[in-house]
Amino acid sequence: MSVVVFTGLSRYQDPWHPVAETSQEIASVVRTLGLTPDMRTDESPDDLSDLSGVDLLIVNSGGGDPETPPTYDAAWQPVYDAVAAHAASGGAILAVHNSAVAFPEWAGWAEIVGTGWERGVSGHPEISLAVFEADPSAADHPVFDGVDALQGVTERPAVVCYDERYWKMPVLPGNTPLLGHETLTSWHVMGWARGERVLYDGLGHDRRSYRSALRRRYLANEIRWLLRDRVATSPHQGDL
Repeated sequence: MSVVVFTGLSRYQDPWHPVAETSQEIASVVRTLGLTPDMRTDESPDDLSDLSGVDLLIVNSGGGDPETPPTYDAAWQPVYDAVAAHAASGGAILAVHNSAVAFPEWAGWAEIVGTGWERGVSGHPEISLAVFEADPSAADHPVFDGVDALQGVTERPAVVCYDERYWKMPVLPGNTPLLGHETLTSWHVMGWARGERVLYDGLGHDRRSYRSALRRRYLANEIRWLLRDRVATSPHQGDL
């Protein structure tokens, strides 16, 4: 079983997200499932231009410096082609947090993950300890296995963690809402499935998010769902 964790540390690094740290947290959850993550970065396009044999691609990457975002570079075309081919062939993809804006010079990424970022519209309130609930239509989805409602607070499974609450993101047709939050009396979806092999998970701003056992459980469930029955039961899963 091959799981690649791709981290934007160079071309796609932004000034707000400590992705080197959060990728280590993601990798630790992958290991808890009995899998060994293949850690790759954007130091060279060669790192991601070959996804043959990869079962799951986890993308933890931003869109680069907002003042000088990446422009098209032919050297990166093999990466776009490899990711597109992986998705087209039924390979699993999990895009985490700021990966909504990964590969900003390539429109194909937004089509794959079903979102993007609209400057001046998309955003979030101040980071805080927050409650993220299952969408009303998704309370029975396997990503919420072992995630309970908060007694006296929510009626649906809920993840409580210290994180950003993304809102007003463009959501493309074909997404199945999974996770969201109620802020200023409005419901904002920030986690969904796109088909059967792609998930977007808006959680994971920094290491504090992963200190929540519920957040780690939700992430582990996402990986299990994307890989279905190919993930062996691990004796450490109870720690999530």
